[in-house]
Amino acid sequence: MTVSTVPTSVLSQQVQDAIDGRRVRCAVFTTFSFDPAFFELHILPLLFDQSFRQPEKVRRIQLDDALRAVDNIAVYYDMRALAQDGGPAQLDYRRIDISRGTGYFHPKVVLLLVDDVTHEDRPRGDDAESDEGSVQQALLVGILSANLTRSGWWENVECAHIEEVKDKANGNQRSSFRRDLLLLMRRIRDSAAPEDDQSALSQVRKFLLRRTSRDRFSKSKSLGVFHPRVFCGQNRQNLVDWLDELHLRRLELNLEVISPYFDDGGAGPLGALIETIRPREARVFLPTKPDGTARITSDTYTAVEQMARWAVLPPALVDRARTAAAEKLLPRHVHAKVYRLWRKGGPDLLVVGSPNLTTAGFSHAAAGNLEAAFLVDVSNAGHAQRWWLEPLDREIQRFAEMGSSEQDGLDTVGLALSFQYDWGVGRLSYRLQKPGAASFKVADPSGRPLFKVTRPSTEKWVTCDAKVSEKVQEMLRSTSFLIVKHGAKSWRVLVREENMAHRPSLLLDLTPEEILEYWSLLTAAQRGDLIERLTTAELEGLPTARLTALRSRNNMFDRFTGVYHAFGCLQRYVEEALADQREREAEARLLGAKYDSLPSLLQKTLNAKQGDAIVRYVTFLCAKQVRDHLRRRHRKFFASRRSHLARLDALLNHLDDVRSDLPLETADGDAEFIQWYEAAFLKAVTQVGITSR
Repeated sequence: MTVSTVPTSVLSQQVQDAIDGRRVRCAVFTTFSFDPAFFELHILPLLFDQSFRQPEKVRRIQLDDALRAVDNIAVYYDMRALAQDGGPAQLDYRRIDISRGTGYFHPKVVLLLVDDVTHEDRPRGDDAESDEGSVQQALLVGILSANLTRSGWWENVECAHIEEVKDKANGNQRSSFRRDLLLLMRRIRDSAAPEDDQSALSQVRKFLLRRTSRDRFSKSKSLGVFHPRVFCGQNRQNLVDWLDELHLRRLELNLEVISPYFDDGGAGPLGALIETIRPREARVFLPTKPDGTARITSDTYTAVEQMARWAVLPPALVDRARTAAAEKLLPRHVHAKVYRLWRKGGPDLLVVGSPNLTTAGFSHAAAGNLEAAFLVDVSNAGHAQRWWLEPLDREIQRFAEMGSSEQDGLDTVGLALSFQYDWGVGRLSYRLQKPGAASFKVADPSGRPLFKVTRPSTEKWVTCDAKVSEKVQEMLRSTSFLIVKHGAKSWRVLVREENMAHRPSLLLDLTPEEILEYWSLLTAAQRGDLIERLTTAELEGLPTARLTALRSRNNMFDRFTGVYHAFGCLQRYVEEALADQREREAEARLLGAKYDSLPSLLQKTLNAKQGDAIVRYVTFLCAKQVRDHLRRRHRKFFASRRSHLARLDALLNHLDDVRSDLPLETADGDAEFIQWYEAAFLKAVTQVGITSR
């Protein structure tokens, strides 16, 4: 059998092809195991139609900028499954750790809400409160076996399927799995705590409820082809019962099972699956170690052998590559979960997703794991209808004493404990979901003690002491992990960070001139060039070239044109962001604390006492007229952000101090001129304004 028999693709490329250059408005990821650093550096870039530089620091700065254009991003993960070798989180998205009462939080789902128009076709205007319904949207639904880890997306053999749900304004197309998806989303929502901010999931749900067709298919298939469906343990059905509703028994199909994990001491749900399908022949993939040892117990091997043939995947699928160097590498780990039901000349159905061939994996959501899988018919996909699995041609001599599981090697978590730091108010909080816990200690990743909670409250967020918050704020400059010790157990917790737009940039520190230059650049590529130049020089200890446009020159026009141009670009940037419903982006640039925000510019300008006093004064005047102009046009935006606006206004109140530093020759005459100039400057600019494209 050739590898072309099995449909293959690169997961990252499959996601990019599905997005197809469209703007991602909202993203929801669910996973069992989670590596925050890998997710940030190698999965988040797939959401954007731009190139990112290779140096990690530069890439994160570019991503920090790009993420502002996305309304909401959230990652849901099992709190017991943080990747042990994973790096810390540094970017702005919600991290929602899950602790289920039964089983594990195990679905691997990607939901991407995209604007289903090109950038050029997107409507624009001055009204920032325009209805988002004016832009057609689409929902990309991906269900995979891959965790958000390096091994899941880069190393293992995994499976995935992506479908697109269209806006009903685009032909009123029906979706056969709309109700399934709404139920899956409800299961994901209910797995989190009620007070968790689930804006991303709500935004996707709103699209499904309001902007997709409610018309349903009355039958499971049309013209002999089965409609796509989603399994999530609905109607208190396990996976076998759910498949039984399709009446597959009479089709005389073959069954192929690819699963890396099994129940210990038996065949698990395989017997019920075979009884329901009644396949002509059944083959089951045998997971083995590189030395040929089976990753299952001898009891499991014998139980499965009594009802199916053990088999393996073709070497071409699991080998690293066809080079001399690659031949020395170990074969790729098979982590895919695929249940193939097919016969030559008949249906070719795939169940792909997260369920292992285990009792917990096949159970309905209230009894075992929360899982997700797509049922798709690939009969017309053009692939040869042949066996994927080749019968095992050797006798297995060695078995595991205990079967492997997806939980192997994970930290032993002693408490369902979460931490949250709010950068908007500078406060750390903890939440313990289950009552009856004794005290716990918290340390930084090096083991240095931070604080201890002797009588923890439960089932609500509890604010920590101000000194504790200060310690954690300082720690968050280098890592987002805390170490919790409870009894004999010790484990890592990923801190949730809220209001990240108001977190000072830990990656790049720009001078006022560089901030103005950054605003003036038109494209992401130009901004990337500037960031790379500055960060490379910083890492190598080299002096960086400052913005020549703002240097003192022989005439006044050349001296200040860079300042005026930069603020014009800032105003246009915020106008376009608000017109395009990118409020997070506008808030970060206008009110945030990042390296390129207006408050950062003003604070650095105040601190630069050795600089040109006239340039500082003009900078503050431009900032005031931009702030006043935008507030008049976007009252609702500013009214909803009064607490953050207060910081900007406090900085602008230093205009009197900046004015007092001007080199005035005669107090009365020059003061009178400055008073006239300031009023004329602000009045003229606010009347003209800058319109968006």
